[in-house]
Amino acid sequence: MANIKSKEKRRKQDDKKHLRNKTQKSKIKTAIKKAKLDPTEKNKNYAVKLIDQAVTLGLFHKNKSARLVAQIQKLETKKEN
Repeated sequence: MANIKSKEKRRKQDDKKHLRNKTQKSKIKTAIKKAKLDPTEKNKNYAVKLIDQAVTLGLFHKNKSARLVAQIQKLETKKEN
């Protein structure tokens, strides 16, 4: 436990940020898996959108996001019924 008030505040902020980042990354991983299993235009676009948002939030490096987007776009699109 921190003895300094500012350290305690920083720890609380870090915990909140960690939880927010963890949920965002989990959401992105799920969207990517969905896009790989069922590569419809809708699933692919949603995954790309989430990845782009992650870069803006600072969760992913821009090169990692570019690599992920390229992998998703390479997938052959299935026709929606």
